[in-house]
Amino acid sequence: MKIRNVFTAAMLSGMLFAVPAVAQNQGGFSALQGVEAQALSVEEMQAISGQLNALDIAAALTTLAAKLDAFPRLQAATLKLAAFYTTNADQINALYMKLGVFTPCQSCAP
Repeated sequence: MKIRNVFTAAMLSGMLFAVPAVAQNQGGFSALQGVEAQALSVEEMQAISGQLNALDIAAALTTLAAKLDAFPRLQAATLKLAAFYTTNADQINALYMKLGVFTPCQSCAP
């Protein structure tokens, strides 16, 4: 009897995955209509590309950790992650260069 109940439950749940999903409100996706994409210029891409440099990431994590006094475990984990980025900066930055997303260090002294 127990095996039959488990089998029945498995069959019913399997049927749920076989039935196509139907939107409850057909107008729910109207916000996506009329969206246009355009290419960004090189200057625009550089302005929004972020700080993909291990030393910048480490600096940002250290700054964030300073604000986490109310959460000592999270603060310690954030500092540990910042130390990882600092220790492995050369390897991480080499990967960023290989991927073409490396940016010069913004937080480093000139």
